[in-house]
Amino acid sequence: MDITEAINRLEIQQLLTTYASAVDQKNFDKFYDIFTTDAFIDYTAVGGIAGTLDEIVEYLRVALEHFPNYQHFNANYDITFSDELNASGSIMCFNPMQTPDGNTFFMGMWYHDRYTKVDGSWKISERIEKSSWNHNVPSGVKVD
Repeated sequence: MDITEAINRLEIQQLLTTYASAVDQKNFDKFYDIFTTDAFIDYTAVGGIAGTLDEIVEYLRVALEHFPNYQHFNANYDITFSDELNASGSIMCFNPMQTPDGNTFFMGMWYHDRYTKVDGSWKISERIEKSSWNHNVPSGVKVD
């Protein structure tokens, strides 16, 4: 691995940390810095929607307001570069979520991403979430 690839890997890992922090802080406007303007995002595997960046931001504002607390912990960053401006990745996420009644359920998932370097900064151009496992999911919450 040369220094350029190492830098690109670290920049993508920081992008993914910024994503997790934005979700956990309910700062969905930050998504406009994280994703390309034409990004496709698919959360259907865990009961969400698939759509454009604008559709996803609006969806998350409504869907996550019912959960008082949650966290996204990313690990196992498996990133492959196709060239100096494009990459793909598979990232593991552990996601405990607290329900309004104080119970907590747990989800394990994978993000399958595509990244594009735009004006010198890496952005997510596609994110497809895949469910791995879940535990103690309350009735009414759909997780495939």
